[in-house]
Amino acid sequence: MAMPLAPAAAYAAAERAASAAPASSALPELPRLAPIPRPEPDITALRELDRVLEQITSPDARSRESARAALDEPMPGIVDAVRVRVQDIRGSLDRDAAPRVLTEARRQGRKALKAEKDDDGAKEGADAKRGAKDSKAAKKGAGDGKVKKDEPEGDWLDFMLAMPRPRDGAWRDVVKLLTMDRMLVAAGTTPAVRELIALHAYFGELLRIDLQRQIAKLRDKAVPALIEARQHDAKIVQRWANKQLDLLGRAIPGEAIASNDTQILADVLRAYGRVRDVDAMRVILSFCNSDRARLRDAAREAISAIGEPGIWQLRDAYLNLTGEKAPRDWAWDRIARELFATYDRARLAEVYKLMDEGVAAASAGKHAEATDAFDKVLARSPLFERRKEMVGAYVERAKALSGDRREDALAMLRKALRLGPDKEQARQIEADIAYLEGVLLIERGTPDKFVLERALELDPTHAGAKEALASLADKVVEQKSQTDRYIAAGAVGLAAMLAMLFIARFRSDPAPSPGRRSAAPARPPAAPPPAPPSEPAPQAASPSEPASQVASPSEPAPQVASPSEPAPQAAPPSEPAPQAAPPSEPEAERKDAGGA
Repeated sequence: MAMPLAPAAAYAAAERAASAAPASSALPELPRLAPIPRPEPDITALRELDRVLEQITSPDARSRESARAALDEPMPGIVDAVRVRVQDIRGSLDRDAAPRVLTEARRQGRKALKAEKDDDGAKEGADAKRGAKDSKAAKKGAGDGKVKKDEPEGDWLDFMLAMPRPRDGAWRDVVKLLTMDRMLVAAGTTPAVRELIALHAYFGELLRIDLQRQIAKLRDKAVPALIEARQHDAKIVQRWANKQLDLLGRAIPGEAIASNDTQILADVLRAYGRVRDVDAMRVILSFCNSDRARLRDAAREAISAIGEPGIWQLRDAYLNLTGEKAPRDWAWDRIARELFATYDRARLAEVYKLMDEGVAAASAGKHAEATDAFDKVLARSPLFERRKEMVGAYVERAKALSGDRREDALAMLRKALRLGPDKEQARQIEADIAYLEGVLLIERGTPDKFVLERALELDPTHAGAKEALASLADKVVEQKSQTDRYIAAGAVGLAAMLAMLFIARFRSDPAPSPGRRSAAPARPPAAPPPAPPSEPAPQAASPSEPASQVASPSEPAPQVASPSEPAPQAAPPSEPAPQAAPPSEPEAERKDAGGA
């Protein structure tokens, strides 16, 4: 039986209120550029960083090599952990000893690197001479072994590890700084490059050359943070950032957006918004109608961040798009909103067509066709500004499906809730969702009254929830009335099983009765055991003794022990067997007389 959902009077009221709103309310809101986050480091990432730093400054050479090899792999959450540990080293670093240690390591490292390259160059030059004698090309090739000025000078971290001083505090701090530098480069994100730039601000010339090399390795990944560094509090960092952008060929906005990575390009647009670069307005406006939502949102956030200084560029863009000048009384934000709305209508012309078809179908009562059209709209534009107009159609479609297709009805209601209805609509939709969930649980055999009670809490007049709770209570009472019968039947069955087990065990091992032993057939008498040697031999009866004392042959033979009785135990083998005593003279004479 179909159970009714809540009435849709509130949905219709909300739609009438939306249709009565002024046209200016349909303009999209300006997105706000979020500030740069500085979250607390994850405790796991912080412990992992401490482990790596301790391992790479260990006295054990194998531990240092292992830690150095692991630096090329990015670690999750490492940026925030590095920020904390850099602040610790910033306060403990010996500013006088650290440059000396680093300079000595660089000098020794360059000397070793140069010697190695000279050896390789000498070998290459000898091979070239042997292969091209009497040739000018050979003479020119013989000088290829010289070290060129633009060749890399080696890695500073490798130089420091090649000259280990684990007990020197300055050496340990410099190695840790260079290690965290490499870990940030492995991360390669805009927040990581911000921390690299902060290292230059904290330690100045100590790490400047090494940081320049790392920035050159990152290339486009470093551009967003370098653009933001143009407005750094330290003038030295501003000049350094401008120089690095110039070396990378990304000094102007047209060059800075020359990247195929969507995330890097979005970070570049937001960076221009943070520094409020008016010269970048035209470049930013070109992305306000991008098909890629990430770039479109970033460009509009940048426009909102620049604000009033870019009003003339906004007016020119509006004129180029519509062919009409923006009214003089429009502020920059109104021009931006009108511009964005025009962009959206041009980009989403097909989406608006589908939206109009869905609204027309909903007005005609064809809710299935309306929801199909709205699904296509949401697939193209999940945050469509007119999505609240779809709520009523989805609710009506859920009511039509609640009788036999409750799963589909539940999906429709959840979609309606995601469309952002007002507070009263949301409560009614949540009540219908809770009711359908409770009914589905009842049908699956796992009822839950708390879900239905939640539906009544949201909507006390919900008839379907009341009916479901009443039916659930009747089932509980019927189940309780049969519980005693089930318990009694179980007890009787258990007692019968115990009785059967007891009888079976009693019959399997019966005790032998005396009558059964006497009825057994007699066996021939066994030979009597020999008399112990310690006792004297029995004397024969004299002829004068009465015959009654002599055993008569009619006396029954002694009974043989039954097989069940235990046999006498043999004497232990360690005891010697007793020897028989020799017969006495009277006994021998009696034997002879008997034989005669």
